[in-house]
Amino acid sequence: MLNKENIIQYAYEQYQSALVAYASTRINSLQEAEDIVQDAFIRLMGYDVITRETVKSLCYTIVNNIVIDRIRRHYKRQEVNSYIYDMEVSSPVLTPEQVAVFHDLASQERCLMASLSPSTRRVYEKTRIEGLNIAEIAEQLNISTRTVECHQFKARKAIREEMRRII
Repeated sequence: MLNKENIIQYAYEQYQSALVAYASTRINSLQEAEDIVQDAFIRLMGYDVITRETVKSLCYTIVNNIVIDRIRRHYKRQEVNSYIYDMEVSSPVLTPEQVAVFHDLASQERCLMASLSPSTRRVYEKTRIEGLNIAEIAEQLNISTRTVECHQFKARKAIREEMRRII
């Protein structure tokens, strides 16, 4: 009988490249598609009941849901950017309230970053502040890309959950 780890390993070996191709055709970015598939397998590890017969459809469902979430976030981000652009055009100088809100959110994010473990915080800072991608971070920190992805996933999840609670 196969255990969960063996089934996930089998699924990764069998379906990873097809899942990347599937995701990249939907979002037109190979690197982001690879990140999505990696996130999908991380989520798959959290499932309790996985069989070899259902793992393929489960993988595609998870990837599809992540792709849809990313597309929604992309359009939401465009809305926000459009709103900010409209605000800048109508009033080129930020109001004191807007500056205060920005500084408050940035301060909250810094506080939340301080609560992360040192290694997770380093990865988050390199992603968020320095704008590095997974491969660059892995090379700089001399760790595997998989480790960087796990730290990045933990950091984003923790900060996102706390920011939602705060806002």
